[in-house]
Amino acid sequence: MSKGFSINDILGAGAKTAAPAGQKMQVVMLPAADIEPNPENSIYEIGDVSMLMADIAERGLRSPLEVLPARAGKYMLLAGHRRWTACRELTAEGVAGFEVLPCVIRQSQGEDDDLIALITSNATARELTDGERLRQYIALKQALERKKAAGSLGGRVRDEMSRITGDGTGTLGRLNAIANNCVPEVLAMVERGEITMTRAYECSKLYKVQQVTYAKNNYAPLPEASDEVQKAAILYIVDEGMADQLRGLDYVQCCEWNYADGGKFDAQKMQTVTLDMTDNVANAILRIAPAGRSSFTVEQLDPADQNEVIAKSCIYSSQLYRTARSRYIDKKALEKYKAEEKAKKNAEKARHDAAEKWLVLARQELADFNNWKLTARHKDLGLTIRERKMFDGGRLIIAVDDMGRYDGPVDGFPYRECFSVRLGPDGERVGRDGEMGALDWYKRWYSTGAGIEGYIAEDIKRATQETKKK
Repeated sequence: MSKGFSINDILGAGAKTAAPAGQKMQVVMLPAADIEPNPENSIYEIGDVSMLMADIAERGLRSPLEVLPARAGKYMLLAGHRRWTACRELTAEGVAGFEVLPCVIRQSQGEDDDLIALITSNATARELTDGERLRQYIALKQALERKKAAGSLGGRVRDEMSRITGDGTGTLGRLNAIANNCVPEVLAMVERGEITMTRAYECSKLYKVQQVTYAKNNYAPLPEASDEVQKAAILYIVDEGMADQLRGLDYVQCCEWNYADGGKFDAQKMQTVTLDMTDNVANAILRIAPAGRSSFTVEQLDPADQNEVIAKSCIYSSQLYRTARSRYIDKKALEKYKAEEKAKKNAEKARHDAAEKWLVLARQELADFNNWKLTARHKDLGLTIRERKMFDGGRLIIAVDDMGRYDGPVDGFPYRECFSVRLGPDGERVGRDGEMGALDWYKRWYSTGAGIEGYIAEDIKRATQETKKK
């Protein structure tokens, strides 16, 4: 009901109907100034009445207003607010003939029945805005539910609403979802005409924290859960929810990206759980559920209504690794692994140091390239070809551009680039590594770059080792 005056205040509890059922309607003329708008009519918008004014000015008021007796000889409108407004504005503009208006005086049947009568007169009289339809639905449903609770309404509330408004079950269901589930900001947007009823209905299916953003943008992901909430969820999963599985995984040779591989980890085996953590650092109620074999969803619930989710995040198995490793790593296996890795590094360093020794010797030979045996020189082209005898009796032939020589001293080959070819002991081309049966493309001249050091280093190593054997 309105926050204004009450019908019972006006009439008292013993009000009777104006006439027995079936009696002809009695029309009386009442001063327009003695008629007041009904506060409950705030459900509807008066809107622009200019066209209605023109029609009434031309043809007169063809339908009487319906009113209820009010205080001090006044009357309150029950039906006809737009017509009364149009008549008052005509009078204000100096148009005569509308100071007294035809009315039917009704007697109050009770606040709810009077409200229902007002809604009945408006529900199908014209096309309603979405805001009017929503306000009308809420007011009518509340009135009918009160009558149902009082035992003065037989049948279902929804059936009576459909009869009064002409709306079908589907339409009433959508209005009910909007009225019951939408947050006040979304309802206000409907009433102001900022969004359609369709958009509001979509909002009604969402969590409250999403609705305003969705109403504005037609898109509204849930906010991410805070770091504290995610940490609390991880601790629960590691210490309780998945402890049995996590305890048996390898945290020594595996990392966060593969420790849960191999079928030993299945998040789907954890039961969905709701945890009240309002008394710790998370300060939240959480719902943690599996979201596949290797991930979980953590939802932060509204403490006032645990059907409402206010934030949501996904927790992946990789995020569990550091906490699970600190709990369940096999320390003996870790020490053994560290020892093995140290031995590997030492062996690798020894191999590297040995290889570096041969490379140093190779660089020394290459630095002395200009003293190698001259094979050919073409002064006009600036091309020089020199050779080195290889351990297998073959030769390594290297061609350089005389203009490609570095200006200053260098550690190794003194030319910026070179081309090479290998010849076997019989003078035939062989592979780069001296292989007799190499494919033809492996026997062609090739640009060696830094790789020439490796070829020569390997040949020096082989020659040295063979010499030692002898």
